[in-house]
Amino acid sequence: AYIRAVRPDLARLDHLILSHPHKDHLQLIPDVFRRFQIAHVWDSGRVNKTDGYCHFLQAAMAEPGARYHDAIASNTTRRVTFSGSGCNGTFEVREAAMIDAAPVPLGAGASMSFLYRDARNHPDPNENTLVVRLDLGPRRILLAGDAEGGERKPPAEPPEADSVEGQLLACCRADLRADALVVGHHGSLTSSRKAFLDAVGASVYAISSGPHPYRSVRLPDDAIVSELERRGDVFRTDRDYLYRIGDAARSFELNPRKVGSDRDHAP
Repeated sequence: AYIRAVRPDLARLDHLILSHPHKDHLQLIPDVFRRFQIAHVWDSGRVNKTDGYCHFLQAAMAEPGARYHDAIASNTTRRVTFSGSGCNGTFEVREAAMIDAAPVPLGAGASMSFLYRDARNHPDPNENTLVVRLDLGPRRILLAGDAEGGERKPPAEPPEADSVEGQLLACCRADLRADALVVGHHGSLTSSRKAFLDAVGASVYAISSGPHPYRSVRLPDDAIVSELERRGDVFRTDRDYLYRIGDAARSFELNPRKVGSDRDHAP
């Protein structure tokens, strides 16, 4: 609804990225397929046997001309079977070129790079999150997805070696540098360890988080927000919003107030 309001002429999306197969990241993606023509779909390939991921794969495979990329294989077909009450059956997943470290051209002076990609069947799909860096001319934006540094701990604690943040620091610290960071895991204490933030070195931070508790925790965590505010400008979707979406009918309204102003806080 927001895209329709600000770009009513937009009918095609060149790239659609599913960071990982958790409900809060994928549940409404079939709506995006219905609204836009999609050229490329990027997904780690880690299967989550839920109705939501089933609907996502179903939509991706039905999209005319779309090329689906994962971190499993190139130019082959695999089968995935679902047995949910709302989506079931066996789907043929047609893979285009596999996601690798090579930058993906986006246009003149623009590209994206997948710094972390892992399709293995980890216990928690957060461990499969895609971490993507956008290079837009001289500027870099790092999309951390739900990358974690370990269990819930203060930011000063070093990330666990086998966590996504820990692996990124070990393999490609220099590649993490960015001007802006879309903060990992909705501003949770599971992410955004100081060592990781130091490597990124951003001056702008965006936290995607809703107003409702996640289990017993309301995100973002105060300690993470304080650490980010010490480093630069922080924008939050639970506070600095441009639009509101109504749950009942998916209706929306644009917020006419300037994002980041003192008045621009959700009531």
